[in-house]
Amino acid sequence: MHLVALNDPDLLLGLWRGVLQTYGSDNHGRWEWLKLCKGPVWTAHGKTVAMATPFIPSSFDRAPRNPAEKINSGYKAWEYLLYFFGLGPALLQPILPTPYWKNYCKLVRGIQILQQRTIPRDQLQRGTELLYEFEREFEELYYQRNPDRIHFVRQSIHLLTHIGHEITRVGPLACYSQWTMETAIGNLGEEIRQDRDPYANISQRGILRAQLNAIKSMLPELSPNDKKSKHPAHSIDLGHGFVLLRACDTALRDVSEPEARAISILWTAQQWPNQDVWYNSVKAVKRWARLRLPHGQIARSSWGEGRSRRKLRRTTIVKFQLGEEIHFGEVRYYFRLRFAEFVHTLCVISVFSQPESSLLAESSHTVYSCHYEGDESLIAIDVKQIKAVVAMIPYFKLTDEGIHTPETEHFLVEKPYMEVTYLRGEEDPDSETEEQGGEEDEDSS
Repeated sequence: MHLVALNDPDLLLGLWRGVLQTYGSDNHGRWEWLKLCKGPVWTAHGKTVAMATPFIPSSFDRAPRNPAEKINSGYKAWEYLLYFFGLGPALLQPILPTPYWKNYCKLVRGIQILQQRTIPRDQLQRGTELLYEFEREFEELYYQRNPDRIHFVRQSIHLLTHIGHEITRVGPLACYSQWTMETAIGNLGEEIRQDRDPYANISQRGILRAQLNAIKSMLPELSPNDKKSKHPAHSIDLGHGFVLLRACDTALRDVSEPEARAISILWTAQQWPNQDVWYNSVKAVKRWARLRLPHGQIARSSWGEGRSRRKLRRTTIVKFQLGEEIHFGEVRYYFRLRFAEFVHTLCVISVFSQPESSLLAESSHTVYSCHYEGDESLIAIDVKQIKAVVAMIPYFKLTDEGIHTPETEHFLVEKPYMEVTYLRGEEDPDSETEEQGGEEDEDSS
C-alpha cells in the first residue's frame, strides 16, 4: 500500500505545489490547479495540519507534522496516510478549485473503502467505481491529452483501477499489504540475538512463529500471556474484550441536571427499578476515566483527561451504534449501576450533530462536517455500543483574513486500517499509569 501512501500523494501534491518539472510548451502558468505553491497559502495550510495534532488520538500513532516545514525532511508513509487520506479532504476544500477537489475526494473515498479488512460487495463495487472515475477525471483535468504532460500519468495512477479486481481475486489488501509484511519482518528481526547465520536464524524464527500462530488459532486458551488478557490492577473486565480502567471516584459525585436527564431517559427506557428515587434525591454516580475496547484502543473521558497532569492528545471522541445507525460523540465519563446481581456499565456522551449533507455528498462522503452541541445533545448508552476511538478536528479554514477557527464545527477522521488492529491488538502510547489515585470503588446504585 505504499503505492497509495506515498506515490499518489507525491504526485498530486507535486502538481498542486508546482514542483513537478515542465516540458515543451507547458509551464506552471497554465496550471489552474496550482494553489499550494510556495507562499502564504502553503505556509498557512501547513499550520492547519499542525494545529490538528492535539485532536488526533494517540492510538492513531504519529500525527502528521507541518508539511510546509517537514515534507522534505523524512515525512513518513504513515504521516502521508493520515494527512492525505484523513485531514486533506477537509483542509484542502477551501483551497483547491472545486473540480480538482471533488476528483481528489473520489480517490480518498475509494481508498478508504478498499482498505477495510472486510468489504461488503456493494462497497467493493462503489470503491472500484470511484477509483475508475478518479483515474478518468485525472487525465481530463490534469493531463488533458497534452503530450508535454504525459509524465503526469504515472503507473501508480493506472494501478488504482486494478485494486478492486485484485481484492476479488485474493482478498482485501489490508490483510497482506506492505504494512503487514513490514510488521512481520520487523518483529522477526527483533527476535534475532546474534549475527551468525542471520538468514538461517530468521528463517527458523519464521517457522516457529507460523507454528505458534497455528496452535494459538486452534487453541486460543493456550496463550494466557497475550497482552489483551492482561488487565491493570483494580480494572474491571466487562467481557467481550471491554475493560473499565481507572482513575475513578472514591465516592458518589453529583451530576449536572442535563446529565441526570440523559441517565434517567435510559433508565426509564430499560425499565430498571428505582429510577424516581435516584432522579429525585441522589443524582450522583462514581465516575470512571477510561475504557479499553476489544481491539486495544483506550477511550478516555473528558473527566479523565481533565484530571491528567500530562498534556494528552484528545482521546474522548468515540464512534458508537444506536440501533442500525452510527453516531459520534464525546464521552463525559463512565459509571456503573447495580440492581441486585445485575450490573450495567454505562457512559454519558455528548453527541455530535448530523453531518452537513450537501458537503458530504459533494466530497464523496469524505468530509463529515458536524457541530458539537454540548449539554443539548447528552445521552447515556451501554459502553459495549462503542465501536472505536475517532478524531473530531476543529474545521480550520483558510480565508483571505487568515485561518478561521470555528467554535463548534468539526470534521471526522477515522484511523486508517482500523480493522487490522483486531488481528494484532493495539497499544496506546499515551497510556499513562492512570490507575493512580483513589482506592478500588464499589458500584454506584
